[in-house]
Amino acid sequence: MKGRRQVFEESSLFAPEWSNHRTGDHVGVAAGGPFAHRTPYIVERLASGDWREGRIPAAEAGLTRDLRIFLADRKSDPIVHEWRGDRNTFCPPVYWDLAIGSGPCGLGCRGCYLLGTFRAMRDPHQPLVYENPAFYWNAVRRWLISPFRRPWHTLGLGTDRSDSLLFESVTQHARHLIPMFADPVTNPLGCKLFLLTKSRNVSFLKGLPTRNTVVSFSLNPQVIADMWEGKWPDTLERIPPSINERIDASRQAQRMGFEVRWRIDPILTPPGWQAHYRKFFKDGATGSSPTRITLGTFRETRASLDHWRHRWNLPAMEWRPEALRRDGTHRHVPVASRVRTYQTIAGMCAEFLPNSVVALCKETNEVRRMSGVTSTACNCLR
Repeated sequence: MKGRRQVFEESSLFAPEWSNHRTGDHVGVAAGGPFAHRTPYIVERLASGDWREGRIPAAEAGLTRDLRIFLADRKSDPIVHEWRGDRNTFCPPVYWDLAIGSGPCGLGCRGCYLLGTFRAMRDPHQPLVYENPAFYWNAVRRWLISPFRRPWHTLGLGTDRSDSLLFESVTQHARHLIPMFADPVTNPLGCKLFLLTKSRNVSFLKGLPTRNTVVSFSLNPQVIADMWEGKWPDTLERIPPSINERIDASRQAQRMGFEVRWRIDPILTPPGWQAHYRKFFKDGATGSSPTRITLGTFRETRASLDHWRHRWNLPAMEWRPEALRRDGTHRHVPVASRVRTYQTIAGMCAEFLPNSVVALCKETNEVRRMSGVTSTACNCLR
């Protein structure tokens, strides 16, 4: 019986020039270990040969240090479809994601829900990246021409379980998939590909077609981002690029001709937060025209994130919201607080970016109605 990879490689959809490309051929060997002791699960994966270590040079990752990674072959279906809503939470089930990695992406964000999903199985400072990208590209080709495909279906490039551009120097997913989505022969229904990033690596997009691709940027005021985004445990310096660098990257993508969207999530509300957000929108609006701005307040899928932050030696968040309680699919701050926050931020969007459509991410129908932010045009939808 043929193995899955053999079936894909013999498929008529398989492009021969892809057959020898492996992510691991483009990375160096890791010089040292992570910032915390490895769990038995990770030790076992390395000992078995299922995983191996590598690193992406800082200049290619767009960071101040080399990015250590684990490499492995993806054997299960790389296209994942998971409904993130329920009867009380708005999140239409028309979105798929390409699982280019597994676990936190390596930027060390201290509010990342993936800390609680993979727990002891993934080191947030040394992400798992799959090194058989041709397997992915063939899966996408099949997804695009499936008889069950519809024009409103969308595919994220690792948006739910990775960063779309952080590993692009070695995976080359954007380089191969963006032309595939732009071509009416390979994408007959005009489905859209979504990128979401905290990186500044838009140089990888130069010269690529822009049709049917959306490039979204995860943003916040710098002082807010510093409260929850990743910091190197040994120096407490930021891991992701600065907010100014990311806004500049969004402007570059816009000038290239891509549709650009912003995701402001999570919104944090420490003392003085309104002034920080007002300055962020006022400064960021210059030269920026995001078609959509998607908002979300701080939320958790489960109550164990603090445990896993401590286990993996991630610094504590500098500010945490008031006690969270289950509401719909997540543990949220109280309804009244969310409503006030959304109304305030939506007002700033209307003042400084009046042409941008504002919507909420994975929010309850009650809060959407009470806040007046009821648009269904959130980040992941066509």
